[in-house]
Amino acid sequence: MITSEELINVVENDSTESNFKSVAENLLEAIRDWPKENLSEPIELISELKLEIKEKLTFENIERFSKTLKVEKDAWKIESLTSLLKVFEIEQNENDDGEIELEVLLERVSNRRK
Repeated sequence: MITSEELINVVENDSTESNFKSVAENLLEAIRDWPKENLSEPIELISELKLEIKEKLTFENIERFSKTLKVEKDAWKIESLTSLLKVFEIEQNENDDGEIELEVLLERVSNRRK
């Protein structure tokens, strides 16, 4: 799976406004915004989301979970999830896969980098 180091490299060195760069930016924002200390890698964020959401990490399930959160106490989670939903939107616009899971989506992004 793609690492934060690879994502940062794309953001810093890709002078285009490609979909891949947008995915990298939004994924990094999602990782940074999730309210857990020392969370730094996409795989760690996925583990956290699985603990919270307890369903497949699809666009629909993440969006539904996000709507159950309260801004007063979960603002950073909402911000993180909003960034992740943008990743889905970018990828689904490019490759309409319907209910793709986050892990599959990130593997596809990882493979694009190789």
